[in-house]
Amino acid sequence: MQIKTFVAVDFPENCYAAKCNDGVFLVDPGEYTPELDYYVKQNQSAIRYILLTHMHFDHIRATADIKKLCPDAKIVIHSLDADGLKSPQKNLAFYFGFDTKNIVPDILCDDLSVIEMGETKIKVLHTPGHTEGGVCYIVDDVIFSGDTLFEGSCGRTDFPGGNGPDLANSLKKLNNLKGDYKVFSGHGNPTTLNNERKFNPYMRSL
Repeated sequence: MQIKTFVAVDFPENCYAAKCNDGVFLVDPGEYTPELDYYVKQNQSAIRYILLTHMHFDHIRATADIKKLCPDAKIVIHSLDADGLKSPQKNLAFYFGFDTKNIVPDILCDDLSVIEMGETKIKVLHTPGHTEGGVCYIVDDVIFSGDTLFEGSCGRTDFPGGNGPDLANSLKKLNNLKGDYKVFSGHGNPTTLNNERKFNPYMRSL
């Protein structure tokens, strides 16, 4: 799996494009930068899924534009965050002066859902705390953790739908996974699960 990162300018959010033998999936397309636009147009016919880790505007802003270019790509979000795609108040866009346009999900996932792209299996791990419907997507030895887990930190819980105990339980879920994983989060640098187990204060306190 080849992973390419696109970092937003307005808010330093990470969008990921993962290319596998059976196609391409995008994770959290936030700002529609020229670099992301070029990539989408170059891989237009191969993009199968647009995976959203949660509903916040900085992770979804480019979704509607990409869907127009790739109408066969399926938009995936957890069922508990789906309403936030159409509510600027819930997804916080209203408060920062942004427009998330009209985003209609194609697939509502839940904990342990499996999204298939040929031989590629994308496992959904429900990790609430930052939002009620926050998820991580796991593919082989890679975790796309959204705003659940960062290098040395974790997601904030003071937005509507945030919950500290839920986030602690979500971090426990990740901590209890067997083996090591590469972690690609919604903000900041990539890391590994073992690194966070050893050095992340929020993981070490579990």
